[in-house]
Amino acid sequence: MQWKFGIKKRNLERIVNELRRACLRERERLCAERLDNGWSTSYTHTGAGKSRTVTISGGDTVAAFSASHTSESGGSNINNIVYDGTTVNLPFDYSGYKAALRTSSLLVDPRGNPRPSNLDVLVCKKNSSVHHKAQELLGAMKQGKIPEANDNDGSAGTTFRILPLDYISNAAYWWMMDSSRALTDEEGFQFVESAPLSVDPTNIVYKTREIQISSGSIFDLGHNDVTRSWVASNGTSS
Repeated sequence: MQWKFGIKKRNLERIVNELRRACLRERERLCAERLDNGWSTSYTHTGAGKSRTVTISGGDTVAAFSASHTSESGGSNINNIVYDGTTVNLPFDYSGYKAALRTSSLLVDPRGNPRPSNLDVLVCKKNSSVHHKAQELLGAMKQGKIPEANDNDGSAGTTFRILPLDYISNAAYWWMMDSSRALTDEEGFQFVESAPLSVDPTNIVYKTREIQISSGSIFDLGHNDVTRSWVASNGTSS
């Protein structure tokens, strides 16, 4: 006796789409983990029923966000943790934003010459307190007013764009980057893809009539000279 097994086309398409979404979710999660753990040189990633240690130190052997980035010129170490001269890791508010601009203004190139970044993008967890505060600040800054104040002075700095991410774990963490540098082959966090996301051809097991569908992609994550294009704060003021 021969049995026939069928599956509706729309159900198969739903399965395929969910496989694609699963791959995209994992990719977003892995990328967000690089930011969430950027103050450390390694972290533990849990997935597929097991855990593994992921090393994320840069070429200078320190974390992506550190006050100990070595300078090729042999001069003082470079700092890309938000610092106002007194406090590090300021929470995100108008003072924290100005501290980020100050931190960027002290960045130098490999020869020790000034090389400040144009911090035009804020990265944060979507719908977090940082996200909401940034929207409030921008409302005042776009009108040329000082946020959180009642005087008539103009605001410091220019406006910025907000990049809210779903997969950031820490609601108090925030980052600012120079979008003209931070995602290039020379600087910043990097995503290198060798095989794009694809869904393999459907396979039907002859004896059981089981339908097998798989999907995947091959890529690598890393960073190169994040020091000069990103600044970051974990919001702890310490």
